[in-house]
Amino acid sequence: MLLHKNNTGFSLVELMIAIVVSTILITAVSATYIAQRRSYVVQENVSEINTQAKIAHDVIVNDIKTAGFGVPADMNQDPVNSLTTVVSFSDSDVAPDTITIVGGFRILGTLWPKGFGPGDNIPCPASVPLGSATVNIDYEDPTNVFNTTDKSSLSIDGINYARVINVSGNTITLDRPLSQDFPLLDLNGDGFCDTGRPVYLIEDTTFCVDAGEVLHRIRRNANPAACAPAANSDDDELAENIEDLQFAYAVDTDNDGQIDDLNNDGVIDDADYIDNTSASFGTGIDPATIRAVRVNVLARANQGDSNYEGLGNPPSPIENRTHDPTNDNFRRRWWRTIVNIKNQ
Repeated sequence: MLLHKNNTGFSLVELMIAIVVSTILITAVSATYIAQRRSYVVQENVSEINTQAKIAHDVIVNDIKTAGFGVPADMNQDPVNSLTTVVSFSDSDVAPDTITIVGGFRILGTLWPKGFGPGDNIPCPASVPLGSATVNIDYEDPTNVFNTTDKSSLSIDGINYARVINVSGNTITLDRPLSQDFPLLDLNGDGFCDTGRPVYLIEDTTFCVDAGEVLHRIRRNANPAACAPAANSDDDELAENIEDLQFAYAVDTDNDGQIDDLNNDGVIDDADYIDNTSASFGTGIDPATIRAVRVNVLARANQGDSNYEGLGNPPSPIENRTHDPTNDNFRRRWWRTIVNIKNQ
């Protein structure tokens, strides 16, 4: 009788080979996954720096560009929340700087004659007449309105500055009459006025970094030294992991309309920006002479990168602050922009 060998099973050697091959494949897949995961985390961190912190940097730049818009002609006579200059600042070589700027950064509403507003079918052309001291405001946001304390300064169309001395609903009384007519507009073309001239809140805005490395924009009455708002301030947290905020200033001390060439080399360059109140001026920078600001923002990723170990170092120096090497594994980004103050 012939016996047939059973060939349906696997030998021990075949099983061992299969296990080894499977282990190699699993290890390779795992290594690929881990590498891709690390790459994703790195890209996520870099993306966060390039979005959140860059947006915050742009907010600072854009606000500085409009500093001085709509402010009173003489801030010594008409201080805005006790400030008498468009730009004020604190400078530090061991901590982030702060800057406070004054201007009409926000439109609160539009101007209308006393007792009137949109929907009242006022035939156009019409205007809020010269000499008016009591007017109506059509507010864009009913929760964000004028008052007689920290939100009392306004500018109509960037032309007429006034201070609010009384508020009754949408009706406000100004401390001075309007210096000109302010026409209402017929945007719909139906013969009736449907909007008025824009009314800006003139306020102070402070940019600073707190002890937790959070960049703040504090509107009205900030405590710059503590980077803290007052009870009635609007406090916006713009970005986290901001390691430094530094400013330098170009000035026009002789008021000839040109930035001073401090090193007398015939060109306006980096050396003509002052990063310390004691530099170049024995008595410090006169804020009224500032014509341009150099803005520096240093941001750090919120997570370390194991493949970047020992390579994480902030640039040194940034303006007059020297950053010690950290040799950590955090990726960083540094933005620098020069902004002219057009309304100073």
